[in-house]
Amino acid sequence: MFVCAESTILMNRPSLPVLTALLLVALAGSTATAIAQSDDKAHQTSASISPTVDFRSARWLSDRDIINDNAEVIASVSDLILDRGSGRIEYAIIKTSGNYGTSGKLVTVPYTSLRWEAGDKDRFVLAATTEQLTLFPEYTAERWNAMRDGSKKDENGLRDRLEADNKSSGDPYAGSLENSVNTRIEGEITGVERVRTTTFGEQVEVSIKTTDGSTKRVAIGPSWFVNATNAAPMRGDKVVVDAMSLPRDPEQLLAASNYRSGNRELRLRDASGSPTWALKTIESNGQSYSAPYSRYLPISKITGLKVDCRGDDCGKVNDVILDRHSGQIAFLSIDPNQNFLGISDTKRLLPWSIATVTLDDIVRIDASKDMVLQSPETPADITTLSNGTHAERVYKAFNVPAPRFDPAEKRVDNRMSDPSNAWGHDGAVNGAIERSAVTSMQGSVLDITDVKFDNGTAPARAIKVRSLDKSQGDYLVLLGPVTYMNNQRTMCKVGDSIKLDAYRTTIDNRQYWLARSVDCNSIRVVLVDGNNAPAWAQR
Repeated sequence: MFVCAESTILMNRPSLPVLTALLLVALAGSTATAIAQSDDKAHQTSASISPTVDFRSARWLSDRDIINDNAEVIASVSDLILDRGSGRIEYAIIKTSGNYGTSGKLVTVPYTSLRWEAGDKDRFVLAATTEQLTLFPEYTAERWNAMRDGSKKDENGLRDRLEADNKSSGDPYAGSLENSVNTRIEGEITGVERVRTTTFGEQVEVSIKTTDGSTKRVAIGPSWFVNATNAAPMRGDKVVVDAMSLPRDPEQLLAASNYRSGNRELRLRDASGSPTWALKTIESNGQSYSAPYSRYLPISKITGLKVDCRGDDCGKVNDVILDRHSGQIAFLSIDPNQNFLGISDTKRLLPWSIATVTLDDIVRIDASKDMVLQSPETPADITTLSNGTHAERVYKAFNVPAPRFDPAEKRVDNRMSDPSNAWGHDGAVNGAIERSAVTSMQGSVLDITDVKFDNGTAPARAIKVRSLDKSQGDYLVLLGPVTYMNNQRTMCKVGDSIKLDAYRTTIDNRQYWLARSVDCNSIRVVLVDGNNAPAWAQR
């Protein structure tokens, strides 16, 4: 199976920043488990809720003790840092117990490093000592607010860690837009979907009914980037979208470069197709924000925010409700504005999938007043949402599918930017590419296989090619790391005619051919772009 390239981004006593980074990597385990955007994309058609959910209030979850493996209380949860788009908890802000009468301090640890204690204790377990906790990045409100300005110095590694995580998502279409055709689409948005992918995080795709009556599907960009702005798409919006075609895509998906609805505009790509969300500074509503500040958000900052329902002030956020197993927001509980609903003291539930939290601290809801009126009330006991049909009725009231809540421990690490990773941007494979000359090959596909390496280098997907020039014999050409290639669409099969441009690279002291570009079935895929950056290690 040959798959088409949609890029990912991914002794002495160590110094404190290095030790902190090592601890983060060791405890983080992994980033997102998600639904692949291509063949295994999951378009849920029902509002059925998984039987394994455990809905809890953010206030409740942010008040749990943390013990070590010896059952000693070493800290307590103070707050949670989430991805602004997916609503998934990435880090926990915990308060250490302190020593010798000290009050301790707030530090950030990866959420996946916390394990829930079975039984009736309602607390987390963390494999760390009190002393080790002091090595994690410290959190203060002042440090977080200072992170808004990307030019300020990072004092303790938190911004560096979040910036590295942010780079990991990359661009699904890097290397695929070089020969794309630009087009303009005008019409009305009929659907907004947040598509979870294994490698690229959660992406926003919209369906647009054009003026000629046809429907176009357009990939807008990562949900954290799109939903941080007041230009986030809503059903019913009249839009003008400039987009680039993806001719290899069987669903005829388009990649947006500019999105405009009324006076709301969102720049997504430059003329070359490079994404604006890959920049260190994000521009929104005339203001500049660092990328980590734009993507990540302490959950406590959501409570109390003003809620806007398609232009109407409909109240404020009263509570945030999460699924404990997945660490993902499921609902917002809003305290309606009496002038909006004509009622008071009736908290209503809204699905997170229709909410966006903008950088100017407004919660925008893709819903009308009638939809809010039809939504079930927030139960006094949040845990009752985990049973019966209460949660299902919330999704049905807003005509959206229920999300899939994947357990946090199943999140898979797809970050490829670590220099210690041979396939990373600064890794050994990229560094060994001989870019002074490109060799062209032409022939037929004999086999598609995985190549294993020694010394810990992750395996690669490779294609075996029989050259048209019989004197040349057969070529074995590496395409990219298996973890990356598994998430791409099938393009070629054994027996197909194929053309390749390839570089030489060295892995574990052996030379290999590495594909720069592949032409198969009239489709061209670029694996190493014009800037000599591999698609799987885009920054």
